Amino acid sequence: MSIDTTDETPAQRRLREARKRAAERESNPEDAIRLPRAGETAHCLVSGTLVYSGDVIAGGHVLRRGQQFIITDNMILASRNIRGEYRGIALVNHPELQRYYHRGQVLFAPGPTPDDLDPWVYGDAAWADARERARLDAHAQRTEEERRAALAEVHRRYGPAQPTTSYTKYISASERAWEDDERARRAAALAEEPYLGSSSTGGGE
Repeated sequence: MSIDTTDETPAQRRLREARKRAAERESNPEDAIRLPRAGETAHCLVSGTLVYSGDVIAGGHVLRRGQQFIITDNMILASRNIRGEYRGIALVNHPELQRYYHRGQVLFAPGPTPDDLDPWVYGDAAWADARERARLDAHAQRTEEERRAALAEVHRRYGPAQPTTSYTKYISASERAWEDDERARRAAALAEEPYLGSSSTGGGE
């Protein structure tokens, strides 16, 4: 049965084509999905992701972001659910399907781990730890110019702190204390008076 598409709007056309692609995937899932092969290398993009090994006892392995591994036949077999649908590592070559089936996340990528892949993503615990270490290192610089440059690099590299958790609230409080100290330093400079440092800073080096 043919469908008259003469008066079809662009939105209706996109919907029709999406339904057609979905029907094709359901009727020929293996033809629509380019499955990985055993022996190929892949890496994890989201820490805490579980890749099933197919082993009844072991079950699977919890991976960290950037962790590289070799795909096995058992991993591919275990990624197929009871309805015959592929998920997880079977979709390593299809990031768009990973986003669709895994709540907007791309869990795996093919090939070795890139050298420039950060071990964190913005907002996660690893990011918070790395940002805090970099921030403390920045404050430890000897001169004001060095501290300013280092703090600017922290913001460029890691982005702004998140004030929504107790951990980052502590960071924000520390940042405010440093800014208060800087304001006092500038005020002393404008008044042409020597700045002796805050009570928490102590005397000179």
